[in-house]
Amino acid sequence: MINILLSVRLPFSGLILDGKKPWELRKNAPRIPRGEHVTLWLYESGKDGKRAIIGKCRLVIIASLYPYPPKGTLELSMKQACVTEEELRNYLPCRIWKVEDPVKLPAAVPLSAIGLTRPPQSWQYLTDEQAAILERRIA
Repeated sequence: MINILLSVRLPFSGLILDGKKPWELRKNAPRIPRGEHVTLWLYESGKDGKRAIIGKCRLVIIASLYPYPPKGTLELSMKQACVTEEELRNYLPCRIWKVEDPVKLPAAVPLSAIGLTRPPQSWQYLTDEQAAILERRIA
């Protein structure tokens, strides 16, 4: 099992946890061995965010989105990622992280609870011990 801490700004963090944003767009992506399960732990970042870990979801696939996607792909990407056409075009090329099964934590968890002092710029791997601490917070 691979665990990743993903920094996500408002309102996107809430949209992911509400199941309304099944695609997260990133410039890069981890290398995931075939058949490996990946849990994404969502760190809500930004000026108005909680600046804490607020939930998790399952990463199911990573795909590339190129600078000139076909019209249908562009529209689907905008809808699934909850972004405007301008925002999407300004971010291309990028990777689509398809997520499922969002779970909100009962209470936000500070980074210090898992031994971190600052959030990742985009994402970072978590150790099994850090993930176990977070899993205990869900139960």
